[in-house]
Amino acid sequence: MQPPARRRALPALLPLLTCSLALALASEDVKKEVTRPKEFPRVLLLHELSQQEGAWTILPLLPHFSVAYSSNSSWIFFCEEETRIQVPQLLEVLRRYDPSKEWFLGKALHDEESTIIHHYAFSENPTVFKYPDFAAGWALSIPLVNKLTKRLKSEPLKSDFTIDLKHEVALYIWDKGDGPPLTPVPELCTDVVDAHCATTFHSFLPLCGNPVKKENIFIAVKTCKKFHGDRIPIVKQTWASQASRIEYYSDYAESSIPTVDLGIPNTDRGHCGKTFAILERFLNHSHDKIAWLVIVDDDTLISIPRLQHLLSCYDAGDPVFLGERYGYGLGTGGYSYVTGGGGMVFSRQAIRRLLTSKCRCYSNDAPDDMVLGMCFSGLGIPVTHSPLFHQARPMDYPKDYLAHQVPVSFHKHWNIDPVEVYTTWLAPCEKDKARPVTQKGLKDEL
Repeated sequence: MQPPARRRALPALLPLLTCSLALALASEDVKKEVTRPKEFPRVLLLHELSQQEGAWTILPLLPHFSVAYSSNSSWIFFCEEETRIQVPQLLEVLRRYDPSKEWFLGKALHDEESTIIHHYAFSENPTVFKYPDFAAGWALSIPLVNKLTKRLKSEPLKSDFTIDLKHEVALYIWDKGDGPPLTPVPELCTDVVDAHCATTFHSFLPLCGNPVKKENIFIAVKTCKKFHGDRIPIVKQTWASQASRIEYYSDYAESSIPTVDLGIPNTDRGHCGKTFAILERFLNHSHDKIAWLVIVDDDTLISIPRLQHLLSCYDAGDPVFLGERYGYGLGTGGYSYVTGGGGMVFSRQAIRRLLTSKCRCYSNDAPDDMVLGMCFSGLGIPVTHSPLFHQARPMDYPKDYLAHQVPVSFHKHWNIDPVEVYTTWLAPCEKDKARPVTQKGLKDEL
């Protein structure tokens, strides 16, 4: 880190907000760079602020920020656990903006083409709408926080689904033109562009010990007869050989693959009955020594070696439900869930807790991922989020966003060459060298 420049007295306290302990630990390093203790930022951990299921969506917490910090702060700065902050530079950047006005600051992302994860918003020109890359950090001025708080009190959040939080937060703030758009700030960085960067993001594949042995991971592929001929060959051509234990679950037994007929009729959507049959089969018929179950679709592309590294940071003795987190009805007391296309990871203990409860599918074609989210929420088992799982294709995400990731999975074969996508994004490469993480249990349970 660079030594701090000589600075004027701060106009107000600057709270820094994140969602895990990692940044708080890192802040001990930045504190050494701040010469006067009174200038220390206040670091808050979002998961400690509220027991509300939807606290991770940030907007429900704005009234708390308004009440607690509007009298002694100018800015609320949000960041990820891997964001690295040069506090002196960040303070200098914020001084360029009048804190009495409404500001929404960040590193700008935009869609190259309209995408399903953003409900095809701005389809005529997707590049026109900018939203923040959370990895670089983003800031709200207190006047904007106060304005948003008033709006939240008069107009409760109406969106049923939370899919891509950074895009949805920007849409809410912009408010169809009645609110401020994102102001791009070049000093908020992910890569180290130059010495002027106030933030950077250190991307790596986490490793908290020895990678989980592939023999301890059971892969269940959901398929059906009509996809045996086109999707299953792609699975076998790309990632299946990386798995030690893999089975293909279908509505038709075909010995050449082979597939297992679970006795559940295929449905055009939902697949809840099939998923629960897989869970019961794993718990009752597989070896007790297999710690993890991963359920994927037949058009999921996944890296098993990267998953082995990631799972080293979790204890299979805990009830772990891991993947890309979505939300349903979180503004009105809903629940979080792991979206199924990117892969759903279960510890044996999580499955045991689920199946000993009475929570089950209300129909075979119910949405399995949402039913699981509802069940686990009722059991008090949180969704553990990892942004390395992806519900959509690489082309559905901004290039700058994927540039600082080591992805574990993508989903869908639509209008792409899935073998090429796998080779480009998920095949073993130099990026797979993981960086040790000193603290076991690296979780984001918001």
